[in-house]
Amino acid sequence: MQIEESMEIMPTNCVKNRRKSAIKRKSTKPVTPKNGGKKRKMTPKNNDSRRVLKVTKRVTKTKTTTTVTKTRTPIQKRKSYVVEVNAENKVVLKQKNFRAWKDDQFVIDTLIARGWSYLGEPVHDGREDYPHSLYEAKEKGQIAPDDCLYWADDDDSKVLLGFSERHLISSIPYADRALTKVFQQEMFQEYEWFPKCFTLPKERPLLLEYIRQNPNSYWITKPKNSYGGFGMVVYRGTSELFVKTISDRKTTFVVQKYMSNPYLFAGLYKFHLRCYLTVTNVCEPFKAYLWKNAQIQFSTHPFDLTRIESQFNKYSHITNFKVNNEKKNKEFVCKDKPGIGTGTEWSIARFFQYMNQHEPKFSEERFWNDLLKISKVVATKLMSNKHIAKGLRHGASVKNHFEVYGLDLLMDEHCNLALTEANTQPGLDYSSPTLPDGSFQPEVLQANDITRGIINDTLTLLGVDEGREYYSPFLPLHDTDGM
Repeated sequence: MQIEESMEIMPTNCVKNRRKSAIKRKSTKPVTPKNGGKKRKMTPKNNDSRRVLKVTKRVTKTKTTTTVTKTRTPIQKRKSYVVEVNAENKVVLKQKNFRAWKDDQFVIDTLIARGWSYLGEPVHDGREDYPHSLYEAKEKGQIAPDDCLYWADDDDSKVLLGFSERHLISSIPYADRALTKVFQQEMFQEYEWFPKCFTLPKERPLLLEYIRQNPNSYWITKPKNSYGGFGMVVYRGTSELFVKTISDRKTTFVVQKYMSNPYLFAGLYKFHLRCYLTVTNVCEPFKAYLWKNAQIQFSTHPFDLTRIESQFNKYSHITNFKVNNEKKNKEFVCKDKPGIGTGTEWSIARFFQYMNQHEPKFSEERFWNDLLKISKVVATKLMSNKHIAKGLRHGASVKNHFEVYGLDLLMDEHCNLALTEANTQPGLDYSSPTLPDGSFQPEVLQANDITRGIINDTLTLLGVDEGREYYSPFLPLHDTDGM
């Protein structure tokens, strides 16, 4: 696999977060405001600790005159708070408290087991009116500025950016916008390991010209902000249905060249790798890490290029866990599949064991070298993206934000890696080791341990707890001189 060598890319759009008490920052307006689109007046945090004099009036009445005497009453001076920063340039929390949505129950259980105290959801029953509930809570002063880790969603970090220097937030503001299908195309299209993409309808003429030159190509349609494999369909480039599909749709969507020669387990089943990287510092200095633990997720029906378009079989072509574990597909989840066995998920250790035994073309050393180069580009391009820079300009502090990202990669028949997409909110969820037929799948326990390890190791890497051992080794994605 040939991969570009010019990988030493450092973020250039890093904006220093200078907090000035005299500046009122714009608040972020929710995506779907409850008040019909009218602007809400946000109360900016006042960091001015100077002595302020408040003017009051004392009125004395008599039968014939009214006199007004002005007096000045000093307002109590606000206590200052010194924020400590550790060696990883992260705010030091004096109390090990955290908030998280109940949807992230596996994260909650993991942090409680680590010794942290759960304070509840960011907003009680806030999911019913999310994300407006968060904006409203901020306006009403219901979000405490005290020491706290927020295991946050994408919208949470936009509400909390610049709010308190004593929060540690597991989301980098606006990273989700940088990782839409459209912007991933913009960031990665020059690299050989990123399959060719076109954003429609804008780039329809370019796509048609490419298909004319590559008539045997296959394409997968991806809704603009879809995730989890839903809404995707595979087409042959020259088919009438594909031409009609890309001509009729007026809304923005992405088509990506489909890998028609994936590596197949036992010559039958497609898979993808879910790898993880953590960005601990956007800049000053930029720091990111690739974990050497990952999960493998399989399709449950044999790969079949005749089952596409109107006959599309998602269980043959889509490898995402949630898709293949749908209730109506449980027979194939429980089936003892050649090369895979039961279930739909492996640890990377079992994957390496299988490949080393059955595939002479495979090399672990080459695998990690290729993945390291891809991950460096993803991390550096993402952190220098204009959307991340916007968050820094609007008050996001490097010392308060970090994030875990998921990388989805395919492998072709020659063991070359291809990145299909990178994701925020990479699904750090618990999977039951009990299959629908009641049988036990020990590989799922391994997959859960990897997920738990990513959560714990990220906090250890941030330096928020002392004396912790790492579950997984990792590879730095930044210049390690002096480390």
